[in-house]
Amino acid sequence: MRTTLSLVTGIALALVAPTALAQTQAGPPPMAPAAPPQYAPAPAPAAPEDPRSDHERYAVGHLAVGYMGFMNIPLDNAPGNYLQAPAAGVRYWLNDRMGIDAGIGLAFTSGSTKNTNGNQTTTTDDPSQLGLALHGGVPLALAHYKHYKFLIVPEANIALAHSNEKVAGANDISHNGFHFDIGARVGAEIHFGFMGVPQLSLQASLGLLLKYDHWSQSTDLAGGGKVSGSINKTSLATTAYNNPWDIFAGNIFALYYF
Repeated sequence: MRTTLSLVTGIALALVAPTALAQTQAGPPPMAPAAPPQYAPAPAPAAPEDPRSDHERYAVGHLAVGYMGFMNIPLDNAPGNYLQAPAAGVRYWLNDRMGIDAGIGLAFTSGSTKNTNGNQTTTTDDPSQLGLALHGGVPLALAHYKHYKFLIVPEANIALAHSNEKVAGANDISHNGFHFDIGARVGAEIHFGFMGVPQLSLQASLGLLLKYDHWSQSTDLAGGGKVSGSINKTSLATTAYNNPWDIFAGNIFALYYF
């Protein structure tokens, strides 16, 4: 019996030993190959910056509209007696060196005053006023860079004004004014390309103008006929104003190019 058990045990050990030895020699199961490293795609190369200035890209060959400068049309030689007719107009650059300015200003006032006293109503006409101004210029770009240009603008302005005051039961009074100036402005026009709006520009300039003014006044006489008189004045001066802030009204204005 003992001989039989020993024989069975020996056979079992003989069968199990090669399998265990084979497993020991084989080692651990092979590992899966590592995934290749992932790299972010290279950024696209930046577009080259346009070397042209805002003037070349957005002004040359384009029409601009805007404020051409403030125009005061004198009615007579009394201080402050004038019509305000801001000149609005257009600017067109024929090429990168020369352009054309044209503007017009218009002012008109009229009215009446009605007074009622019991059953009696009296209507009095207020003084009527009419003014017309024409502006012309030839802007010349002496130099232009990324967002601004240095320019000189030969220009001329011509203006007419008329005022008529009807006086009930008395003499009618009329005023006529004529203004002409010619000269040039020098300054800079800045495009707002650095703010993302290159079509918008702001021009600042100072000028020297030769001015001629003529005023006339006539009064209708009750018995017929007229009494009239006139004044002429010629002056040469830089653009200067009575108040420091007036420089912003006459010498700085905005343009928008389409």
